[in-house]
Amino acid sequence: MPESQQSEATAQIRLMGQEMESHEVPISILVPTLAGFQQIIYLLATAQEKRTIGQRFRVPQEIQQRYSLRCQIPQPGSYAIPLVLKPIMESQLSMFGDYKKVMENLDSFFSSLSQDSFDAIQNIFPDSKLRNRALREVRKLLPKAGENWKLGFSRQGYQEHTVSHETATHIDRWLTQDTPEDAVMTVTGELIRIDFDKRTVVLRYPPTHQEIECIYIEDLEDSLIDNRRQMIQVTGKFTLDRDGHPTKLTDVTNIEPIDLSPISITKVFLEAEGKELIFRQPLRLTPSMDEETSQLFIVEDAEIKLYAFAYNRDELIYEINEQITMMWEEYVEADPQDLASDARQLREKLLGKIQEG
Repeated sequence: MPESQQSEATAQIRLMGQEMESHEVPISILVPTLAGFQQIIYLLATAQEKRTIGQRFRVPQEIQQRYSLRCQIPQPGSYAIPLVLKPIMESQLSMFGDYKKVMENLDSFFSSLSQDSFDAIQNIFPDSKLRNRALREVRKLLPKAGENWKLGFSRQGYQEHTVSHETATHIDRWLTQDTPEDAVMTVTGELIRIDFDKRTVVLRYPPTHQEIECIYIEDLEDSLIDNRRQMIQVTGKFTLDRDGHPTKLTDVTNIEPIDLSPISITKVFLEAEGKELIFRQPLRLTPSMDEETSQLFIVEDAEIKLYAFAYNRDELIYEINEQITMMWEEYVEADPQDLASDARQLREKLLGKIQEG
């Protein structure tokens, strides 16, 4: 085997943001991140070796043995973790593959994610099954909407590529690119039962109290096991009844538990004006589900008259940002003499909480 195929390959992942300012990281973030990187390495190795995969893909044991990712001692820099991919046993050198090429492809993969370049990702993963599985692995390790941290990846001597919760929007678009936009919906309900042989889950839909069958892909089974008997959200293609309620979901692309943890807004970017609105103290909002249907996330701040709702957490963050932008433009940037007394009071409250940056 050529010497280059026996050489180790190194890289670094970096977790950055408010959570890591003291060079510490929550276990709930670190563990999924490392596990996700290992799975992506397996998928890249499988693609590189041009393995044929079936409908029920499992990472071959041989690939797992040959491409085991190892962590070295963490370093300062938010929270930086050196990674190395190398032979484990000298006696098995002939078994091992081209680690440098796999790490180069991982670098290209994260570069493509950071630049929203689906064409480049297709070149890295020509097989759509491997590609979609890798995209779902990335989606699981990304920050959730409203979490103030980012993930960086770099090889030594090369540019760092950064991804955030916004990357999930690109991934969702790629995973559903063959499905008309108006045929995709998110449904919230209680997970009732799972049939692993048929790859179906059944949830109870609160507006009608009826059970809905959801046909999922195998890659999503781990999240099902973790979230039994919880309220979950399922995204996929839908079939509606005559009243407009979903009766069946197929081609499910995402299953996740309801996340009602607080949302902390620190900045809002005014794209048209190229500037930021910076909160003097983070705006902390706690979502709830609407009482009538349990389908909408709702947040409210009576002091600045903010009321936003959406069908999922990502859309809710977007809606909050849009409303703050609208209020700033309509009240703060307006001439105070043109505003009614209650509008002027709101303007003063906004100015007390937000500054331009």
